[in-house]
Amino acid sequence: MSLKFEGCAEAVADCRSDATPTNWVAFKYEGRNKLIVGGKGSGGFSEFQASLADDQCTWAFLRLVAGDQESKRMKFILVQYNGPSLGGMAKSRAGIQKPDIEAMVGQHHVFYFADGPEDMTEDQVMAKVTKSSGANYDLGSNSAGYASKAGDLKNAAAATYKTKEKEGNVTTVIFHEGPLASSTPCDLSGRPTVAPPTDARKNTDLKGKLNVEKWQMGEKKADAE
Repeated sequence: MSLKFEGCAEAVADCRSDATPTNWVAFKYEGRNKLIVGGKGSGGFSEFQASLADDQCTWAFLRLVAGDQESKRMKFILVQYNGPSLGGMAKSRAGIQKPDIEAMVGQHHVFYFADGPEDMTEDQVMAKVTKSSGANYDLGSNSAGYASKAGDLKNAAAATYKTKEKEGNVTTVIFHEGPLASSTPCDLSGRPTVAPPTDARKNTDLKGKLNVEKWQMGEKKADAE
């Protein structure tokens, strides 16, 4: 028999929303094939941890912040917690129902399984979240306090750029306002052309019939002048 849900999807949506303070929601069984909301709150992991029962399988959806001061990221975690007094049949049944619960919850970054309170700690959960992210920019530097260097790096980069700019030899750029001595500039990108349309057509070889010899003669004449 497929698992039924009562108010669970709405509770997950509430936890996902940035407009509400809710950061955890727990689900408990009502009978063997129905899941209802067992609790929710905005007190973070410790509040969620205190709500866990020893004789039940608790499913939960958590919203936790991962990363360091340079990069904060919101992470969603699906949790299956089997209390230490939960029977073997109930554990097996809960494991079989996992696909139904994942479909109800939707997108999440990490699935975390705990088979007792010794496995259900915030440090263990966050360690798995960090590992699943594929990158850790902290590298333990926060253990003795953290001081961001972003401002110093930005100022140093700006100072270096200004120094290199002064060392350059580029002077004021002067654009030609008329046709060059040996050719008639033509802009084909849709902007106003320098030369009149008639001259532009003369110098646009669309059929491969450009009189190259005539053009070269004009170039030699301009050089002589």
